[in-house]
Amino acid sequence: MSDHKVPLILLVEDNPGIAKLITFKLDQNKYRVEHRDNGKEGWEAARNLHPDLVVLDVMLPGISGFEILRKIREHPETEDLKVMMLTTKNREDDLNKGFELNVDDYMSKPFKIGEFLLRINKIINAN
Repeated sequence: MSDHKVPLILLVEDNPGIAKLITFKLDQNKYRVEHRDNGKEGWEAARNLHPDLVVLDVMLPGISGFEILRKIREHPETEDLKVMMLTTKNREDDLNKGFELNVDDYMSKPFKIGEFLLRINKIINAN
């Protein structure tokens, strides 16, 4: 399979340990991964890379994950990107905010990597 057919996942996560684990597991599962550790670079990468999926933390340096999601949904070139929130912000109002902004999935930290991969596969393979 050539690289352009391998799904690209943009991971926007500021915790180096979590980013390393997710990148390793996604690579093992034959995904390409681009990682950014702050909101500004995450938003720029979403616009420039047009990934198959964006995995967003909420609490990021610079621009929050919610703000990135809002920008993604408001920008014509990115409005159809698939987005999963992966965050410790898991109160009901946080979940509501994510779904009001049309997130595709919302997963709480700490998380099970197996469940994370199942959800990634479902989102990537939908439609």
